[in-house]
Amino acid sequence: MLRITIYYSFSFAIMALYGGQVCPFIDTLTLMAWGKTLLVFFLILFIIRSQLIKHFVFSKPPMEQPRKQMVFELSLFIISAICIALYNHFVYLFPPIGSGGKVLVGMFTLGSFLGIDMALYRERQIIIEAKDSGNRFAPPPTFHSVTKKFTVFAILVLSFVSTVIMLVIGKDLTWISAAGAHDIRTIQRTITFEVLFVVAVTLALVLNLIYSYSKNLKIFFSNETQVLNQVIEGNLDGYVPVVSNDEFAHIAEHTNHMIDGLREKRRIKNIFGKVVSTEVANHLLSSDEDALKPGGEKRDLVILMSDIRGFTSLTEAYPAEDLVLALNKYFSDMVGIIHKEQGIVDKFIGDGILAVFGLTNRKDAAKRATQAALNMIQVANQNPGSYGLPIKVGIGVHGGEVIIGNIGAVERLEYTVIGDPVNTTARLERLTKQFDIPLMISRSVHDRLDGQQKGLAWQEFGKQELEGKAAKIEVLGLALEHQRSLH
Repeated sequence: MLRITIYYSFSFAIMALYGGQVCPFIDTLTLMAWGKTLLVFFLILFIIRSQLIKHFVFSKPPMEQPRKQMVFELSLFIISAICIALYNHFVYLFPPIGSGGKVLVGMFTLGSFLGIDMALYRERQIIIEAKDSGNRFAPPPTFHSVTKKFTVFAILVLSFVSTVIMLVIGKDLTWISAAGAHDIRTIQRTITFEVLFVVAVTLALVLNLIYSYSKNLKIFFSNETQVLNQVIEGNLDGYVPVVSNDEFAHIAEHTNHMIDGLREKRRIKNIFGKVVSTEVANHLLSSDEDALKPGGEKRDLVILMSDIRGFTSLTEAYPAEDLVLALNKYFSDMVGIIHKEQGIVDKFIGDGILAVFGLTNRKDAAKRATQAALNMIQVANQNPGSYGLPIKVGIGVHGGEVIIGNIGAVERLEYTVIGDPVNTTARLERLTKQFDIPLMISRSVHDRLDGQQKGLAWQEFGKQELEGKAAKIEVLGLALEHQRSLH
């Protein structure tokens, strides 16, 4: 309201001086009489505006309000100019075109600057409100480039200034001709003052618009920078409000589309990470299409395979709902332990878990895999019935060269590990049933443990013949009463 009050007061003062400078008919009135006429109409205009703006501007969708406000402000000034012209015609018998047309030019010029300024102000308020509420807005259907806007604005300003100056000079020429003035200095001073007055007023109006537009740009770039900084920090909750219909709207919309894409990728990554490990999900999502074809690479890894003892009997003794709840809690605990030791869960095989160690740090893979196995056994067995049913686990750990990569067909791939060490690990896990022992590891894994882990009461089982394998393998086991967690 303060902004409008100041602009209306400014317009009133300008029109009071402008009228006598451009119109010889208005010049016949005293400044007091002409000022009273203007004051009455400006007060009426001010009162009407406060009542109509709610219906013609504020009730419209936010994206339409800046344009509606510009048209609304300009329309009020044009209507007011017509009313002033008609009043002068019927009261003072001034010609409606000769005098009213000049009033219309002045009010149209002032109304145009007011309309543009208030449209920028409304746009600025919408941006602030949208930022606070998180509303991004859809891009407008029409597009007008910034260069086009500035070109049209420059043409309008030049047209306004040229028209007003011509009216001023035309009135002065009429005055000179009628008065037969011969004082060149007086004529020069009068015309120079009037032209400078017009230029100064126009310059003040233009500078006000430049300032108003710069405030909008400052808010836009501040929002854009803030949102991009949030994206860099991993925060994808912000958007840049799209309010204008120019290149800045395109920048904002492209930024929002980028954020949508990143959010979708993060959503896929989160979902994908529940199916495969986070490391595998990151690897696959960051790979190009060729890397997602069937194939793999040789890696020296340590494999861990666990299984719940007597699970078949449990399925017969407990309802399916209880089994699912127990398995979900059990798997959640086990996966947490494996991840803590930098292992990667390759897959769940029924009630079993296949995990690999050494993808990121091969040096202590055996140590971490063994530590994970010890912790898994401890957590699973430390409180029998904590999962709603008695759970005991058997775990085998072995290492060697495997193929890790995309296995399957082009239409359906699985990122997994295959190779003889995987099969050997599965046989070691089964061997725990035979010797009724929770943990069985190969000699090659034992040799790579640190001194603290080697100090555990490992039981030598010598070379064992494993199912389906021709060569025997030397294995060691850890009995339940000797197990303990190491850190």
